[in-house]
Amino acid sequence: MPYSPCSLPHLIGGDIEKKNIYRVEKDFFKKNKVRALLGTRVSKITPKNRTVLADGGKIKYDKLMIAAGSVPLRPPIPGIDTTGVFSLGNMADADRILKWVRKGAKKAIVLGAGFIGVECAIALQKLGLQVSVFEMLDWVLPKMLDEDTSGEVQKVLEKEGIEFHLGQQVSEIIGKGEVSGVLAGKKKTSCDMVVLGIGVRPNTEFLKGSGIKVNHGVVVDEHMRTSVKDIYAAGDIVEADDKIRGTKRVNAIWPNAIEQGRIAGYNISGQEKEYDGVESLNILDVYGIPVLSMGMTSFELKDFEIERSKTNRSFKKLLLKDGKIAGVQMVGAIRNSGYLLSLVKRGIEVDDIRDDLLEDRFVVRF
Repeated sequence: MPYSPCSLPHLIGGDIEKKNIYRVEKDFFKKNKVRALLGTRVSKITPKNRTVLADGGKIKYDKLMIAAGSVPLRPPIPGIDTTGVFSLGNMADADRILKWVRKGAKKAIVLGAGFIGVECAIALQKLGLQVSVFEMLDWVLPKMLDEDTSGEVQKVLEKEGIEFHLGQQVSEIIGKGEVSGVLAGKKKTSCDMVVLGIGVRPNTEFLKGSGIKVNHGVVVDEHMRTSVKDIYAAGDIVEADDKIRGTKRVNAIWPNAIEQGRIAGYNISGQEKEYDGVESLNILDVYGIPVLSMGMTSFELKDFEIERSKTNRSFKKLLLKDGKIAGVQMVGAIRNSGYLLSLVKRGIEVDDIRDDLLEDRFVVRF
């Protein structure tokens, strides 16, 4: 049954029970008169015949919606298939990780300090494991935060006992039979499990030969239509308009997937609606401290200005370009983030109020 992949690290860490991550009740498909073919793998789509090939059988369609999501990245590192190396992309992965921990794992290494890697590290630390994180770039959450904002988050994580090896790339996973460590440069770090938190990629392999245009993801227009007539796509698999950056982009986060699915559903049913574009919005809970980013980070911008605010309970940062907010980063206090998101999405000039935008009590009126 449909469940929230975003909840998997929290399931591993014991914050929630498995029964609470399902998105719908067991009678959802029956109640809504949907024929659900669960456990059925699609291998090919043939638009010419309007046919989907699934587990050897053919299913005809009038209109088709592709929402096959993403799969965890598995870099070509020697030893990556060693027993004790895990990804975290679905419920089965979470079950395998928990089974391995119960078997007696004590020391875990997480590859990647992005969103997924940090959440995995927190979950494993909560289970009592000693956790080390290797990241090839120079700071934590590098695609989400600038280095100064990242430093505030890293302090919290290290205070809880998570160890970071930044600017270090793992070149080999070591182990005979079962994993025993990793090699970064010439240094070996021992462990008894490795979790890949490097990121995800759109799950597009089964679309080869279909004629559907795929760049980084399945390319869609503002109606969530693909390049092939009567075929739509939504979710982590798609490459959609990013109005802030002015390009098409894959942004595999839950709010984007939900809204894209809604827009696709309307258009498939004949009610024409347009998608506003992907949102670059990430919110992470780091031991009870909220961490938020929206829009762009510094390495994406040129000729920009910065507004910062730091107190004993928060760190906030605005990136401004041409009088408009291009990016927002917050650690600790995110009270007025909804208003800031509206300003970012609308492209409103804020020069007159920029000095007030980071105040907790400031409210934007439209």
